[in-house]
Amino acid sequence: MPAPVAVSIIAPMSELADQFHFLSPLLARHCGDWQRLPFACRALPWPDLAPVLDALSEDELDTLEENPADALALLAPWRSDVVAVHDWHPGELKRAADYATPRWSSGIPGRKWAQIRDFAANIYGNHPILEWCAGKGHLGRLLALQQQQAVTSLEWNADLCRQGENLAERLQIDHRFHCADALTPEAARLFAPAQLAVALHACGELHLRFLRHGAAAGTQALALSPCCYHLIPGEYYTPLSAAGRQADLRLSRHDLRLPLQQQVTGGERVRRLRHTELTWRLAFDELQRALTGKDAYLPLPTFPKQLLNGDFAGFAHWACERKGLPMPAQLNGSHWLALADARRLLIKRIELVRHLYRYPLELWLLLDRALFLEEQSYRVTLGTFTDMANTPRRFLLQAHKNPPTR
Repeated sequence: MPAPVAVSIIAPMSELADQFHFLSPLLARHCGDWQRLPFACRALPWPDLAPVLDALSEDELDTLEENPADALALLAPWRSDVVAVHDWHPGELKRAADYATPRWSSGIPGRKWAQIRDFAANIYGNHPILEWCAGKGHLGRLLALQQQQAVTSLEWNADLCRQGENLAERLQIDHRFHCADALTPEAARLFAPAQLAVALHACGELHLRFLRHGAAAGTQALALSPCCYHLIPGEYYTPLSAAGRQADLRLSRHDLRLPLQQQVTGGERVRRLRHTELTWRLAFDELQRALTGKDAYLPLPTFPKQLLNGDFAGFAHWACERKGLPMPAQLNGSHWLALADARRLLIKRIELVRHLYRYPLELWLLLDRALFLEEQSYRVTLGTFTDMANTPRRFLLQAHKNPPTR
């Protein structure tokens, strides 16, 4: 199959559909690369890649993880079709003219403020605005000031609503809060036809509801930057679009986490914490296999990162308690950590290959959402609204309702 050519993702829907129909069989064909649990592997699953992967030291693996372009170049001879997808460059949308911080934005971290300003730079229209999953309503407040439109912000946390209302009153803007759970029928009734609805980094099911409710109401314009695809109620993702359902990849919540594993570099402290977390998770995995007598992976949930400030014994106690396992009276932490050291390189080698698919999989998920909106008679564009240094979740879907055909 010829390699895909580089194209702009800001394109007529037929081109978006073409990209989706190329990606679906590619991801299905290579599912053995990315649809697996690395912690469940006791050996490298790709004999063809073993010579190149086994030759990499841990320092080299860490360097490649921080330099994705080098990882792509290394693996291109074996996965050329997947690597070529990374040449599909999303079109860059507008950026804010400046990132000056008004007095009312005090306390918003710099990267978050840059995201808000860049997102707002792409919002236009003459309709009232609905801000979905608003927090304190920073985005809605900026839009109310910039566009002189009435803004309604939906937020479930009553304290955040009160803080947002106080700021709106101080600024004397038409910015109201609706305190409700976005997953309830009450929230769906906030959508209206003559409206612009926005959602900046709404997670999982929250942004899926945003799209469904907006389409059902015939909302004139929708603007969404998705986040946390894995936060869905079921174990598997149900595609939104007809094309997505036809090409269903059977994406589990574990699979949906893959695009989120690309992070903005956080410095030496963040790298050290990642190293510790991986090592301790692997050490506990060795421990639980001994405790249960089962040579099978037992996944641990996300945990408070302050646990990493203690020692492995404290982490093991927490993990055993969470999984209902008896904590050994005498824990030889050095023994389990040594076993983890031996497995850590294997996990990093497997992840190096899996991470080839972070962008193709996220693009598939974004295009599924875009095609769903097209099926509801929207004109859709997809591009990047902010710089990678601000957030890896920088894609913006914009949809405008087509006029009815005569």
